[in-house]
Amino acid sequence: MHRRMPHMATPSEPGLSVAPPIRSASASQEEYIQPSLAYGLRIWWAYYWPTFLISSFIIGILTVLLRRAWEYLIIRDQVVLWANRILPYAVTFFVSMFGIHRILRKKFQSFCIALVPRNAGLGAEALPRTSERTLRVWWEFIWRSIVYSVIFRFAGSIALGLTFGILASIGGVMGKVVPLIFQVLIDAAVGSFVVYSGLLDEEFGDFRVTLVPRVAVPSVTPAVEAAVPGPD
Repeated sequence: MHRRMPHMATPSEPGLSVAPPIRSASASQEEYIQPSLAYGLRIWWAYYWPTFLISSFIIGILTVLLRRAWEYLIIRDQVVLWANRILPYAVTFFVSMFGIHRILRKKFQSFCIALVPRNAGLGAEALPRTSERTLRVWWEFIWRSIVYSVIFRFAGSIALGLTFGILASIGGVMGKVVPLIFQVLIDAAVGSFVVYSGLLDEEFGDFRVTLVPRVAVPSVTPAVEAAVPGPD
């Protein structure tokens, strides 16, 4: 369950005429964004499509190399059989680690993801995106995705299996496109739900993953110059 962070307004001092406040680099931590499925879907999609493309490219290259090695009798048939079964999962899991590492500091149009200290209040500085923290978030995402995918596919196969079966039985392009669309829809539903319910606002040891507004850090010079009156 997500926690709503209280919004604390900064009191202003009456009677003072000063230049506009200079926002520091930690200003993006001063406000809190309540997670939702819409945010989860946007984050999942930004993670999914690069991971899918890179994984597909690497799997394709390795599959060709395995086939060449088999043709030249460098490796046995049984090795190729097991390698082709394990390869897609191994490559996808490996690439997904870099995908999670990238997404933890990606800046979206109106928000970004930040790692902040556990139980920290508003205005806390973001923590560095270390390999250990990335691994903890990645593992949470992977195991939840696997479990929810099994459940969702079982439920979805009962509700949508007949419809997609009819479309797929047409053959040709539909027979290839329909399973792919079905796969993407399931991945989108599961992935966005996992990001929303299992990652955002969740605590991982000494930190938690949260959403903060993306704010531009203005240059200091104009604000300082505006505060200093020029010569008469």
